[in-house]
Amino acid sequence: MSYGITIGLVCSTGIESDRGGRVANEDNYLVCRNGQIRFRDEDKEVVRAQDGTGVLLAVADGMGGHEDGALASAAAVQAFSLLFGKGKPQAPELALLRFVLNAHNRLHGTVARRGSVRLGTTLTGAWVLGGRVFWVHVGDSRLYFFRNNTLVRLTADHTHREFALRDQRSLPPDADRLAQSFVYGSRGLGDDAGIRIDPGRDTGSRHLRPGDTLLLCTDGLTGFVDDRRITDALREVPQPAACAEVLVERAIAHGSTDNITAMVVRIDELPQPVEPRKGGKLAKDVTLVPED
Repeated sequence: MSYGITIGLVCSTGIESDRGGRVANEDNYLVCRNGQIRFRDEDKEVVRAQDGTGVLLAVADGMGGHEDGALASAAAVQAFSLLFGKGKPQAPELALLRFVLNAHNRLHGTVARRGSVRLGTTLTGAWVLGGRVFWVHVGDSRLYFFRNNTLVRLTADHTHREFALRDQRSLPPDADRLAQSFVYGSRGLGDDAGIRIDPGRDTGSRHLRPGDTLLLCTDGLTGFVDDRRITDALREVPQPAACAEVLVERAIAHGSTDNITAMVVRIDELPQPVEPRKGGKLAKDVTLVPED
């Protein structure tokens, strides 16, 4: 299948540490398409050959100190990349859910055998298959859908407030604190080793059409640029690479001292079957914007 998709990506440490920013970049990303997977490893991008189905994307924001956080986010996106080569599942949304739960259990167990589990990461993933996007989500990174100048947030931040509202419980102290993360597990949700992913709320799918845009991003952006300003950027700057840069610049201008990742994904063409040997139409290249 040929996918006409343009991707603009900035994965930045943010402002300099001597101005109050982070020493290292604990964010990571994943772009799988056209026989390749791409992600960060320390301060470089790794590109590996891998046949796969559709376009698989993710962002991750590590926690636990800059070394542990970077390790957690890198482990998360590399684990998630394994889906790319498995072929199209009969039920993609369910496959995403099961895969992330199983991968979490494996990674948590591996870390626990070496001592106390102190590291974790968000993980927000989207898989474009056919004319739909399927997603799965853990933590407080976000996935947005933009069509006809209207922005829809597809994910809900996994705070204690969010889960209390879902369960119709009274709000706990520090309700806006993150309640769980991939690898680490939950924080006061019962099973400390496990994570909670509610089907249909933390997973989902949506039909795509040309002109639609997806935004995957970490809270270094959304903690400082609200949905209205995100909408303005997506409307005013339709070119994905330039838009990703603008979003990061606006986050810094509004006081972000965190790492910032913005992945802007524009759907240019619906997928069409191709015969490579007969000269099918190639998908557009991924545009990766290097960190300053």
